[in-house]
Amino acid sequence: MKSLIGIILVLLLGSCLSEEPFKKQFQTFVPQELDDGWELSSPEEQSMNSQLLKRAFELVYREERYVMARSLLVFRNGKLIAEAYPNDPDDAHKIANIQSCTKSITSILVGVAMEKGMVENLDIRFYDLFPELFDDKLTKRHIRIKDALSMQTGLEFDNDKHTLQLYQKKNNSIQWMLSKSLLYPPGSYMNYNDGAPHMVSKTIETLTMQPAASFAEKFLFEPLGIKDWMWESSSDGVTYGAFSLFLTPRDLGKIGQLVLQNGIWGKQQIISSKYMEEATSIQAISGHKNQPYGYYFWLYPEWNAFAALGHGGQFLLMVPDKNLVVVYTAWPYTHHQLWDHERELMELIIQSCT
Repeated sequence: MKSLIGIILVLLLGSCLSEEPFKKQFQTFVPQELDDGWELSSPEEQSMNSQLLKRAFELVYREERYVMARSLLVFRNGKLIAEAYPNDPDDAHKIANIQSCTKSITSILVGVAMEKGMVENLDIRFYDLFPELFDDKLTKRHIRIKDALSMQTGLEFDNDKHTLQLYQKKNNSIQWMLSKSLLYPPGSYMNYNDGAPHMVSKTIETLTMQPAASFAEKFLFEPLGIKDWMWESSSDGVTYGAFSLFLTPRDLGKIGQLVLQNGIWGKQQIISSKYMEEATSIQAISGHKNQPYGYYFWLYPEWNAFAALGHGGQFLLMVPDKNLVVVYTAWPYTHHQLWDHERELMELIIQSCT
């Protein structure tokens, strides 16, 4: 069914594109002055090859490539040096669902809570936090925060089947998830899914005594000057840890810059630097192309980089060696055929750094 829908979308979009341009014509990637805390600069001032950078932006503007693109922004040395919005310049001001990039922000919140002493270590078991939500299967009681952060809880959760059920769940979402079969011993097998981050969100709520969204507002968004945002919750009040955080592209860039700066913003240590080092190191290997994975960050050893990835092909890329942050946002809810190849875009921008 999903393949059929994707083919139909491709055909429909192809028809539309042949009749009328879907994107605006590329003109410039010079960033706008918005008085939002970002200092602006240029590729030349930040030692970047403007011609290679232009090729990256032209690629995003092509009708047959990165069809669902909404924004592309490049930050180097803590400055915004390039941005463009292929469909609507006003997308710079609009919040949008960053989908599974949300997972990485949930991971960051664990690091914020550790910096504040609210989370002592990652070996804490979920059973020690909310034992009343467990069934009588004793092995499940060994699942730790660390296991959930590395997608190794062992619990059955198939995104194609269970994510919609989680989104529509009308009562205790955590108890429902913990009722799933334990397919593997905790910590032994990676299964990328939307369930584990939801349990991490519940952990943040339990240990900080407030919903994860409220904790994020006070200790992450406010220090970064992020004012316009939305984060949905399940019907029982647990902030979705895997998806449904809405941000503007520039504010997503602030989060990337914070991570690049080892959790420091201004003179304030917001995220535990020790945690960030662990979160962006190999904790598991995905069965998909054997790509290494940290704590809700995908790792790219060939570039010494890491990224948050979201539905629609959107990403937040951080490259410490280049002091580089890249934001690419796109419309979600489309077939993979329309996402295009994030590695090609990433590599072109990385190569532009001299």
